[in-house]
Amino acid sequence: MKKVILLFCLLILASSQTYSQTFDFYRTSSKIITVDTSFQSTAYFYFKLKNTSTTIQNFKLVKAYKLLPIGWEASICCKLGCMAGFLDTVPPYGSPDKYTMAPGEVDSSVSIDLTPIPHITGTAIIVLRAFPESNPSNYKQDTCILNIVNSVGINQISSIVKEYDLKQNYPNPFNPSTSIEFSLQKNSDVNLVVYDMQGREVASLLNNTKLSQGSYKYDFNSNDFNLSSGVYFYKLVTGDFISTKKMLLIK
Repeated sequence: MKKVILLFCLLILASSQTYSQTFDFYRTSSKIITVDTSFQSTAYFYFKLKNTSTTIQNFKLVKAYKLLPIGWEASICCKLGCMAGFLDTVPPYGSPDKYTMAPGEVDSSVSIDLTPIPHITGTAIIVLRAFPESNPSNYKQDTCILNIVNSVGINQISSIVKEYDLKQNYPNPFNPSTSIEFSLQKNSDVNLVVYDMQGREVASLLNNTKLSQGSYKYDFNSNDFNLSSGVYFYKLVTGDFISTKKMLLIK
């Protein structure tokens, strides 16, 4: 009798493990993007969906939670294309279109494209959920947040510089705030991003922000991004310059 019960338990465990491994879905970009009101573009949050089963599966993508300021738009994109912002399910229920993925197929084009109203502050929160059409209760989901604020904590120190540079943050170690200084040899579109030890983007401080030639100081508060103690890397990227440095957060 004990052997029968043990065999039954093993079968249940095996079936549940197979069931839970039919697909994988996770965010591949920063969870939170914070920019100031000069941002007049679209913020992109990227995800990856993979069919890990041995059979063809049809999937759906759904905005499981949506908080949008009036006038902002959030579009779901995938290999089927980018959908209209008012569509919260892709493919829409009742549509003949299918989001079909072969065994082992990966769709790295999944994204939430968030477009705010220019020069208006606000916060948008989208929870994107993925699941097989055959079983909506077997889902995975992740969150993306766009903050538009009056100031992102950046100040120009000087307008006269000779070369590109990224300085060591100060203080370091820090808790919860530190300053990051950098110099631009010419007018540039600037990205300033923070990564964790696994190389995952955890904070987008500047996202294609247009800055003129000069030296700048960014006041970075780790609490704005819910970061825990640990080693992080901050990376400055322009069209002509890339530099990365390490910093230590101790709480």
